[in-house]
Amino acid sequence: QANFILALFPNDPKRNAHAANAHLNKDGIIVRKVGAYGLPDGLRITIGTEAELRATRDSLAAFMG
Repeated sequence: QANFILALFPNDPKRNAHAANAHLNKDGIIVRKVGAYGLPDGLRITIGTEAELRATRDSLAAFMG
C-alpha cells in the first residue's frame, strides 16, 4: 500500500514530465518532481480525496490528449 503513485512520462518535448507538471500546476494541481531521485521522466502524485483524484485524472487526460 502507498499514499502516492509514480507517473512516468515519455521523453517527448511536448508530453514530458516537466510539461505535465506545468499543465497540472495551471489547473491548480501540485505534484512533486522526482528527478532528484533519478527519475527525470516521473512525477509523484499524492493520493487525495476522490474529487482531487478525478481532477488530476481529467487534467492529465487533457494534457495527454
